[in-house]
Amino acid sequence: MSAHLPRGKRALDIGCGAGRHTTTLAELFDEVVGTDPAPTMIDIAQRDRARPNVTYQVRDAFDMTPEKDGTFDLVFAFSCVFLMGEPRQILPHLAALVAPGGTLVISDPENMIEPDRPDMQADLAFKFARVAYDVTGRVENSVKALQLFMHENWGRISEQSTKLSHTEFVREYSTALPGVEILDDVWPGMQTARWHKPAV
Repeated sequence: MSAHLPRGKRALDIGCGAGRHTTTLAELFDEVVGTDPAPTMIDIAQRDRARPNVTYQVRDAFDMTPEKDGTFDLVFAFSCVFLMGEPRQILPHLAALVAPGGTLVISDPENMIEPDRPDMQADLAFKFARVAYDVTGRVENSVKALQLFMHENWGRISEQSTKLSHTEFVREYSTALPGVEILDDVWPGMQTARWHKPAV
């Protein structure tokens, strides 16, 4: 992923979770803010992934505003925007947090579940389990992926989220972010958008 990211002064990791990607941003930017609405995730990030140039905050994405927080050379969001509501509402909000000349990068899971195929969740679970093994070479990681994607909570999340098919992703992101690039094969099972805000 770092090959698709710029370098700069300030970066924002929206929905940072336990800070896994925040530490990568800390190597590319002078100052990084990681936000997540879950206090437990922020506690883990502060405990396990503290960095001198990183600040973790319990914040909702819509609570972040240019007026309160300024703008950022990079706004980054991994596997979380699909949980934030309609793309036409959240995408302009995230774009407003990007400084002129800055970049917005979003990776979200692709909705590959077909309504007339109730067994599709199991197919996807085995697919991601295979990807986990191919990437890491560790059977235990494959088992963890299988357990995650077969868990009933994952099914509930999928039902309540606005996960987009690839066609919907291209349409919604192109409408909200004119000139957006859609990047293929950055992460298995994910679709990635990269948008550059025009410089003033």
